[in-house]
Amino acid sequence: EELADDGDSSMAQLLLSDADKATLAATDDGARVTLLKDLFNRCYGAAPEHVALAGGRVNLIGEHVDYPDVQFNNDPVVHLYSMGGAIQNSYLALVAARSDKKIVLCHTAVGEVFTVELAKLAQLEEEAVKQRADGLAMAERSTPVWANHTLGAVALMISSGAPCEGLSLLLTSNVPPGAGMSNSAANCVALGLVFNELYPTLALDTQMKVVTFARDAENSKFGGGHCGWLDQMLIACSKEHMLTKIDYADHSIEHFTSQLPKETQFVALNTNVPHVLAESDYSHRVRELTVGIAFLSKILGENAGGPLLKLSSLNRLIAAVDPANPASKPVRLENIKMGALAAAAPDGSPKFPSIKAELAEPEPLGHQKIQEIVAAAKGDAYDPPSDLPMHKGKTKLESLGVLLRRMRHQKMSSLLVPLAGAAAAQGDSALFGTLLDLEGESLRMSGDFQITGDNGAQDALLDCAFEVGAEIAADTSVEFSVHGRMLGGGGGGNVLLMVVTGDATLRTKWEERVKDYYQEWADAKYPGQGIRATVIIPAMSAGARVLP
Repeated sequence: EELADDGDSSMAQLLLSDADKATLAATDDGARVTLLKDLFNRCYGAAPEHVALAGGRVNLIGEHVDYPDVQFNNDPVVHLYSMGGAIQNSYLALVAARSDKKIVLCHTAVGEVFTVELAKLAQLEEEAVKQRADGLAMAERSTPVWANHTLGAVALMISSGAPCEGLSLLLTSNVPPGAGMSNSAANCVALGLVFNELYPTLALDTQMKVVTFARDAENSKFGGGHCGWLDQMLIACSKEHMLTKIDYADHSIEHFTSQLPKETQFVALNTNVPHVLAESDYSHRVRELTVGIAFLSKILGENAGGPLLKLSSLNRLIAAVDPANPASKPVRLENIKMGALAAAAPDGSPKFPSIKAELAEPEPLGHQKIQEIVAAAKGDAYDPPSDLPMHKGKTKLESLGVLLRRMRHQKMSSLLVPLAGAAAAQGDSALFGTLLDLEGESLRMSGDFQITGDNGAQDALLDCAFEVGAEIAADTSVEFSVHGRMLGGGGGGNVLLMVVTGDATLRTKWEERVKDYYQEWADAKYPGQGIRATVIIPAMSAGARVLP
């Protein structure tokens, strides 16, 4: 029997009861799948052929280091790392083939149905590109924002040779959209899994093939992204109750059990000021790093995105090109208190040779080479990305200083993540918190990477969290400390806090007071919009999978 079309009957079936909405919002995946299978049958007149689940993700440390590809495609090998895992909030995709040359999408979270004929998919794709470039308001675009990544995955699947004659899709997600927990990546990973089941000729038969498909779908004309590898890899490759560490040099994965004490709790606080990744400063950072690495590689004759430039060299170079900028002050790691790690390896931590090399660099860039770079930047060799907001009105040297600080963030982060992994494995919450704070400072608008956004929401929520933490710590004899940083693409969404206390009631008190402080800020910044912070306690969960 031909599956139902997308008319009024399908739309009516998406009118869920309050109990159904509560089921889909919760994290009982068995109950969610049972409900969705019934809903699929009501919408389309037949059962789904395949179902897949892909969790959102939380990245604990190693943010904005998984791009641009230019640094991973050259010698020498570039080791940049992230560490986190998939979470309990997830995206579910149900699919069945149809033969009427139509793609029909239903999404329960938005209560909408969208249909496109296969013959018109390419035209719709070009419209998406133009309307994004023109800055057309979301509500006026040809494709609803929730359908873009799905259609990107559909277009990629078809261009990869799948014999698609039409699709019926039912989608739902309880991953907060536009909140730095990778709802869009989870969407694309789940679709990669169900499409591969439906069309085995796609041969997405390894985790990295699924990851690559999902990344390409996000970066498609429909998706419009410039994303790296982090989101899709954590979503596809995680293991339940374990931390996942990624090395982007070869996409290798390491799983291990955290020994951080039970007093340590990670908390994700959502600003509820959403962002659209494809149209955020994220894409600007990709371009900045690409331009900076290419320029320095040309002058130095080697891949400047790799280990060639040590942290001390970047400090000296930044000071030379943009000395008046307060953000040009050097970043140093010498004074990190290694705690148990130092006790275990008092001879200089041989487990971390890259860090040892950084701190004992024999020959940082000399004065002559630095002057050569400065002269090249003043001349025709450096073409600044002057159209980007943070480069407008800047001299060439000031613009280069911005790019160098972006590179310094990546360099610092590459050194912090292995230490953070060791700290988690040995249960050293004090060291882990220190490292989290260091990266967090670099990501803020006052730091090297400046990704939290001009709207101020993520920085404001972090300030509230730290302020309340300091107040509670001052008022109690019980251990209480708060560490943290932003999550995701920036410009809104979640921040990640690590709260260390043996008193759960104090943590609850902290959460409620932080919400109150943030409400004050949000009401002043966005009057009448009712923006409030919400909380997710992330749990490390299994990677994406096909469900029965």
